[in-house]
Amino acid sequence: MTGLRKCFKDYSDLTALLRSRGMIVDDVRAIPVLRREGYYMIINGYKDLFLDSSVMRSSDGDRFLPGTSFEDIYTLFRFDRELRSTLMDGIIRAEAALKSLCAHEFTRAYPNEVNPYLNLGHYNSAHRRSAETLINKVFKRILELDDNPRNCGEYGGKAYIRHYMNDMDRQVPLWVLANDLSFGQIVWFYQTQTAAVRLAVATAFTGMGGARRSRRLTARTLDSMFNRLVFFRNLCAHDERCYNAHFDNRMNESVAHAFQDLAYLLDSSDYRIIRERLDDLVSGLYRDLPSHAREALRQVGYGTGSL
Repeated sequence: MTGLRKCFKDYSDLTALLRSRGMIVDDVRAIPVLRREGYYMIINGYKDLFLDSSVMRSSDGDRFLPGTSFEDIYTLFRFDRELRSTLMDGIIRAEAALKSLCAHEFTRAYPNEVNPYLNLGHYNSAHRRSAETLINKVFKRILELDDNPRNCGEYGGKAYIRHYMNDMDRQVPLWVLANDLSFGQIVWFYQTQTAAVRLAVATAFTGMGGARRSRRLTARTLDSMFNRLVFFRNLCAHDERCYNAHFDNRMNESVAHAFQDLAYLLDSSDYRIIRERLDDLVSGLYRDLPSHAREALRQVGYGTGSL
């Protein structure tokens, strides 16, 4: 049996390790942060910008650039946290708009049918298998119409759906059901729709877009935008590093592109708030991390034409 590859270290051991690698560390300030946030989340997550690659070619382990302090890395960590928060607020608004428009346009296409989203014939035939999975694994599960043995009598799920299942003859409008769908599930629903419904939703987004009204959105453009935003929403929700993330590992699918998407999907007042928060974050990073702000923002994609 091999020994432990990573042995336990107390907080003072961790700060000593950082000092041995060339970092300036004040235990009085650093240890409470490590106790609250965790060494791995801060150091392993955000060290790359501060590593001295030339020295590391001839030495084992990490070596930090001269003058690097714990506060520097923690500043980048906090910037990224606020970046996630700002992006998430915008994505939540875009998600709400997609749910609202999908429910409206789909129901307008099938106004006289009970729960028309359960009818496979109302989906794009080219995506029949995907639509069937959506109906059986998502919609019927939410409505407790699947074969799960827990479904034995009155509906036991969300209260707002229970009202329609128990008191409204199991007629659950899509605008009610949509509230119980994840962002990924409503995007899935949109992408399995007929060309007519997809176009109607895209046209509605074009009409409500705030910052960039002049661009006509197509269904395919919405697919790209929402696939990207689902990726970044999941990343934000799980508190993962955001500033240098790229959707599908494509260098041209950066965080900046996600913010750019919001310019087309939010109304002008909502987008203005998001953009002002982002610009304030950028100004703060230049102020608090002047030696590394430009490179960090290059990885964000800020100032490269996307934003």
